[in-house]
Amino acid sequence: MSKFGAFPLVGEYDTVVVGGGTAGFAAALTSARNGAKTLLLEEKAFLGGTATGAQIGMLMGFAEGEGSAPKKGVVKEVLDGLTQEGATPGVQTIWLCGREDLAVEVIPYEHEALIRVIQRLVRDSGAEILLHTRVIGTETEDGRITAVAFHNEEGIQRVRAKVVIDASFHAAAAADAGCRYKIGDGRGVLQPGSLMYEMAGVEGEVYDAVPQPEKKAIADRGIAEGKLKVNNLLARPLPNGLRYCNMSRINANPLDTRDWTRAEIEAREQVKTISDYFVAHVPGFAQARLANTGSFTGLRDSRRIMGKYVLTSEDVLEGRTFDDAVAKSSYPIDIHDANGVDSVIKKPKTGVFYIPYRAMVTEEVSNLILAGRCISTEPEAHASARVMITCMRLGEAAGLAAAESVRTGVDPNRLDGGKIGAQLM
Repeated sequence: MSKFGAFPLVGEYDTVVVGGGTAGFAAALTSARNGAKTLLLEEKAFLGGTATGAQIGMLMGFAEGEGSAPKKGVVKEVLDGLTQEGATPGVQTIWLCGREDLAVEVIPYEHEALIRVIQRLVRDSGAEILLHTRVIGTETEDGRITAVAFHNEEGIQRVRAKVVIDASFHAAAAADAGCRYKIGDGRGVLQPGSLMYEMAGVEGEVYDAVPQPEKKAIADRGIAEGKLKVNNLLARPLPNGLRYCNMSRINANPLDTRDWTRAEIEAREQVKTISDYFVAHVPGFAQARLANTGSFTGLRDSRRIMGKYVLTSEDVLEGRTFDDAVAKSSYPIDIHDANGVDSVIKKPKTGVFYIPYRAMVTEEVSNLILAGRCISTEPEAHASARVMITCMRLGEAAGLAAAESVRTGVDPNRLDGGKIGAQLM
């Protein structure tokens, strides 16, 4: 008997998607639209993952020049949906760390609207959604996942799947199925997380008029006083009049629940201290107040599954091309210092880098596809590929591959990734 064989089998699907974040929702709707019977499993009460629950505030990951070009695919549908809701100003340019040489194009958004946009897209695709449902394991046989087990208020249940897409932040299904993984850098150090928060009552024109050197000086003083954690002021506007702030920095190992719990508690104390400092010292914030914080801290690191190909830092920096490329981006390698207040940022020399399909599949499990931040990368490459527009595109590729595998009977890790990429690039 399998390890979950005593629990009820409640369905059989062509594609089961684990995790409903930016990669998972895109994977589910794309799989369903292409004719596969699809189930999406999400442990939270809403879809969107870090983009919605952690209130990141902007979608990043465009390739150079894409911001002003006609959009396509799932990214276009999300942008169109946000625009219809009046929940984004459209594509804007921001400067990482306040540096004009680090300009990137982004889509600012209101997180509540993004939840609605995403859930409508998935619902209308015909994919089935189960919220409040946590995947707890897999059943495998002869190098294939035969069933996915999960828990919700109905107890432990399982479903069969022809293809499993692991789009969870922690690669929960892939790790349980026996796939090799790494976490952190070569010394096991993880990038810190950030608890995003929003402030109301900001005099935006006053704040925006503050010269960057003055903002840097205010931030440096806050660090010296032990009040701030980042050597820059990051408070960007949303259409609803709030300012979303990326100012906290918290070390956490998500594979150690006690440590993760400690980090979540500490992050909220950080946000209170930081927002109070803004009110006291930052022009434009004198009458501001803390409006809300993310439902959870946005983490940058967890398991990275080791697949048929491991994307390297050289691949990113040199802009290497691949016959089976399924996504491209210009987002730089962006490593936040776990023991300091700065970030190391390295731009691709050619302006664009590519991600091959081979980094989304493994040798160990033939019917598994990886999507989002758990794909096969080195730490520095992960620091480029982890952002949300890229994750959406990886999810879209995964959904296409899943449906193609079901249609042809060819296992995902034996598919021609070039044919998948040809539909996307």
